[in-house]
Amino acid sequence: MVQLKVVALTLLVLWSWRNFEGAVGDPQLYLLTLECSGFMAPNLSNFYQNLNASLADLRAQVTSQSRHFATAQSTSRTDPVYAMFQCRNYLSITDCATCLAAAATEIRNCSVGTNGAHVVYDGCFLRYTSI
Repeated sequence: MVQLKVVALTLLVLWSWRNFEGAVGDPQLYLLTLECSGFMAPNLSNFYQNLNASLADLRAQVTSQSRHFATAQSTSRTDPVYAMFQCRNYLSITDCATCLAAAATEIRNCSVGTNGAHVVYDGCFLRYTSI
């Protein structure tokens, strides 16, 4: 009986090890929507400075503070940027950060200087606006 338990436990451990060996994350990057504002920011230099600062703040919150939801704002001078990011709670922080990076890249595909946009993947969404 003891020998049978040892064999069963050994098989369970081997099965578990084999099924988790080489496991990879899935940041769920299937693009569902990308929408861009039709309005342009008046001062592009200030706008991009604020957008970059807001996205960097979101990235820091996700990676350093292990957050699945984050908000940021950069309001220096004119053309403030308010940003919000959320990924699914079951994603690892690494996958959440990967989804944020993809969303930040995708959102920059909007026309130069649009003052608002949002992108939705099946694993996360990112939105920014200057109003």
